[in-house]
Amino acid sequence: MKRNVTTVLAGAALSVAAVFSIGTGPASAAPTGCSPGGGGVYATAKCSGGNGWYQAYAVCMNPAIPGATFYKFVEGPWKKAKSGETSTVWCPLLYVVSSRGVGVKN
Repeated sequence: MKRNVTTVLAGAALSVAAVFSIGTGPASAAPTGCSPGGGGVYATAKCSGGNGWYQAYAVCMNPAIPGATFYKFVEGPWKKAKSGETSTVWCPLLYVVSSRGVGVKN
């Protein structure tokens, strides 16, 4: 009986070790060194390091109608981290940037 318990425990330990050694593969890091920018009607984003992708986004508002404010969320094209490229997005006609930022994904 003692031998069977030892065999079962050793088997269970090996199974747990196998699961933890498989893991999820190499770690991936999101883009780093990201900075948003832009002007009154557009937003930009650029990331200098890391891995993955980044994009510019903006919340645009239309202040043309007094007493009513309309918002639109717009997204720029995804760019590869460390590509040196700038992602740019423009607000629709009659809209201005209310807020802006950088979206990232691995």
